[in-house]
Amino acid sequence: MIEVNGKQVDWEEGLTVTMLLNKLNYTFPKIIIRVNGRVIDQKRWAEYIIPDQSVVQAHHLIAGG
Repeated sequence: MIEVNGKQVDWEEGLTVTMLLNKLNYTFPKIIIRVNGRVIDQKRWAEYIIPDQSVVQAHHLIAGG
């Protein structure tokens, strides 16, 4: 199991950030991902494997005025 924004999510072997976002249907155009407190560069999402028992934070950015 991993924790994503405070909720428990099933973990699977080889789970990448991209796979997780697809699994959770996160389609926001601008997202910042932290895994165990560390920001993961968007260029690495497809290759970065999330370890079991991780705490993941997904923050979508909203512009306003």
